Amino acid sequence: MIFYPLRLAGYGLLSIGAINLLVRGTLSPELLKSIPGRLAMANGLIAFVPWLLLSMALIFLQGNRERRSREQFPVQLLHRLLLPLVVGYLLLVPLMIRDAVGYNKVVQSEITTQLQLFRNGSRQLLDQVAPLDTPMAVARVVQRYPSISMAVDPTETAGQLKNKLAEALRNGEARLRTRLDDQRRSRLEGLFQRTIASTLVALVAAAALAGLRRQNLAAITASGHRVGDYFRQDLLHDRPLPAGSRRPVHREVGAENAPFPKEWMVSEQPEPQESRARS
Repeated sequence: MIFYPLRLAGYGLLSIGAINLLVRGTLSPELLKSIPGRLAMANGLIAFVPWLLLSMALIFLQGNRERRSREQFPVQLLHRLLLPLVVGYLLLVPLMIRDAVGYNKVVQSEITTQLQLFRNGSRQLLDQVAPLDTPMAVARVVQRYPSISMAVDPTETAGQLKNKLAEALRNGEARLRTRLDDQRRSRLEGLFQRTIASTLVALVAAAALAGLRRQNLAAITASGHRVGDYFRQDLLHDRPLPAGSRRPVHREVGAENAPFPKEWMVSEQPEPQESRARS
């Protein structure tokens, strides 16, 4: 009687995992509108795989042995969901790869945009100080931008300050590029590692669910029942086959070669002593 409690544990694990998906909003349609949202949804579905595989393995443990009638609806529903789950996890693989590549393009575009904004600001600043002819006027303009790391020497000419400002802006652009490249590398390295791991997990999930479905279908075919009738029965009291179905007939070895039915054959055992005495 151990199979039924294990199946109950499987139903419980599956319920907890499904509730966890709903609470975290993993299946929210809003996530489908952006690449980060779709990647978050895919990661949530991948995190659900251990719950799914363990619960399914427990629910379909040993076919229909010790199954109860109260399981009729959920077990039929879960069996019919196996194929959509297999297809879903297989489709998840190219979708995750596509979104990972798309996210890489988005990050690269953000870096290009930030660098372009910095270049535009530098050009405007240089154009602003270009007509100035005194070092104090140039220094006053530079002081409006605290982010520019540039020391102002009152003894320098306006031209020298302008050249120093241009060099400081070039150095600032180089530092910004380095910082953005480091951020991109850290973000994308983690993304690609997660994508590779998630791809493998999705393939394992699809293969495991496909194997479980194949196992169920083999048991259903061997029983001679339709899917609904197979999972509707309680194998403690097996249901009869539907009309038109036949169970395989098991005969004893050599029975097919006998010329007469076994009941017609004369026993070769000697008669009892009492019967011979009466005769």
